[in-house]
Amino acid sequence: MNPESLWLLLVFPALGVLVNGLAGRRFPTPVIAAVAVASVGLSLIAALGFFLEMTAAAPAARTVATTLYTWLADGALQIRVGLLLDPLAMVMVLVVLGIAFLIHIYSTGYMRGDGGYRRFFVYLNLFVFFMLLLVLADNLILTFVGWEGVGLCSYLLIGFWHEKKSACDAGRKAFIVNRIGDCGFILGILLIIVVFETVDYRELATLVGGAHGAAPGMITLMALLLFMGAMGKSAQFPLHVWLPDAMEGPTPVSALIHAATMVNAGVYLMCRISPLLAQSPEVLAVIAAVGLITAVYAALSALGQRDIKRVLAYSTVSQIGYMFVAVGSGIYAAGIFHLVTHGIFKGLLFLGAGAVIHALKGEQDISRMGGLFREIPATAVAFIAGLLALAGVFPLAGFFSKDAVLWGGYEHFGMNFWLIAFAGALITALYCGKLFAVFFGEKRYEGHLHRPALPVVAPLVILAAGAVTAGLLGLPMFTKDTLLSRFLAFPVALSGDGPEEIMHKMEIILTIFSGAVIVAVLAAAVYLFIKNRDRMAVLGDDFPNAASLLAGGFGLDGINDILLVRPVRMTARFCARIIDSRIIDGMVNGAGHLAVLAGRLLAALQTGEIGHYAFAVLAGTFIVLGTALYFAGLF
Repeated sequence: MNPESLWLLLVFPALGVLVNGLAGRRFPTPVIAAVAVASVGLSLIAALGFFLEMTAAAPAARTVATTLYTWLADGALQIRVGLLLDPLAMVMVLVVLGIAFLIHIYSTGYMRGDGGYRRFFVYLNLFVFFMLLLVLADNLILTFVGWEGVGLCSYLLIGFWHEKKSACDAGRKAFIVNRIGDCGFILGILLIIVVFETVDYRELATLVGGAHGAAPGMITLMALLLFMGAMGKSAQFPLHVWLPDAMEGPTPVSALIHAATMVNAGVYLMCRISPLLAQSPEVLAVIAAVGLITAVYAALSALGQRDIKRVLAYSTVSQIGYMFVAVGSGIYAAGIFHLVTHGIFKGLLFLGAGAVIHALKGEQDISRMGGLFREIPATAVAFIAGLLALAGVFPLAGFFSKDAVLWGGYEHFGMNFWLIAFAGALITALYCGKLFAVFFGEKRYEGHLHRPALPVVAPLVILAAGAVTAGLLGLPMFTKDTLLSRFLAFPVALSGDGPEEIMHKMEIILTIFSGAVIVAVLAAAVYLFIKNRDRMAVLGDDFPNAASLLAGGFGLDGINDILLVRPVRMTARFCARIIDSRIIDGMVNGAGHLAVLAGRLLAALQTGEIGHYAFAVLAGTFIVLGTALYFAGLF
């Protein structure tokens, strides 16, 4: 592999931004679409070339790096602008570019006729550029540049329809909440610089694993601060509140952000700094606990939604929680495995939801859908494949990756942990059953459908095939040496207790049990929601308060408003009215008034009489002379 050609992965999306951004006003719509799609497609082709070369190389030769220039050098500290492509980055690059390429194709049909067509594709290409920069960066500083870049692009894309107040509010909310997590990320980077005098990932892994002498408490603090950044970007409890509102953006944006790119950045970062995490079991336990809480909480919230996109949004939060469970269990390969499968089937579900919404002329309420299987069968089949994968039905992709995560939780934290994680999986099956009502049962919509065009349907078919087959990456089952784990070559940070044979049998038993129960719960949910479509809020009129609690995400936005937003606003008003207006402005205005007063006093001395001026000069001369003689000791 030629390290110098790594920059091609970034150059093509950047060219798409420049061409459409600078000259796109003169292009017809097909040319704008062709430039945007081709820029991502060429980058994907380059990535596939690197992948083929990487798989053919020996494991020790699967890492390539290149440096453009050294940005800062101060003693031992070297901050470079360089790229690193190893198996972990390779998997992420393929997922990002593969999903993004299909989303770009989908968008050419979905966004046709929109007044911001050119602007939309410029933002999409820019998002892909920064996401690739985040993934390929060889140090924490450059990662942070990509990190903030995707944050900026997410703000632009979520608020793309800026004429809608709700879209503007959602974009602003995403931007602010992510900045909270980013404060931790910045502090973590600064602490690493102070302690290790490096931000390079490979150097950091060597120093952390060696005899550098950093105190365990300091390592723990670094890891916690970096995890705080990951919580914000990957929407983990309690910094998840921005993600459901991100649905205000166009559906392709929802798919891009929620499926394979921005929300997975936190998981990727944790895997990238795995040598650091391995030195702090306490932080791993915290990561697993936060992931577990998020997985169950978000699944319950998804169960209470009527809006098809909000169901999928809370589902994303929940599934990323499972990825963090895998990271906290020390089984990073399982976390990446679930990241890959989730990127495929969640991208499929969001794009399928967009096709449904477009067909129904903007309708998003599940209770007003039904009977769509007959009208849009290709979309329906693809969407159902995504639902089965999300629910974890054998032999689809989600079954294999979710089983790997659940077993990792059991192996490293015990049966109680597994039971809670499994409860989240059962709730997932319930809300998946709710979404079956979109395509089956009686017709609840009015008028004729807008049938999806080929650019919309084709990506769905491709992603559906991926949702069915991606589980092969987890073969053979019941072993840590799977196809994907062998490629990633992650060291296992923790190990389970008990004889290997007994643990192996236990894994088989739990897998069969969980798989059978999930299928039963899913079948019951499908029957329940198709039979009684008016109960889309699950608890309905029988328990209105509980139903409202689920629909509102347990009122966390209200709690944040009381505990954070209002105190900040009150503090801001106090600072504006008292500190700024009265104290600071008072000091500035007082200085001005004092100057005016001094000027008036001096002006009073200007009489215009020559005798007065001569007397003043003479008196001043005697004062100066007397002072000089006094200090000379003559008096």
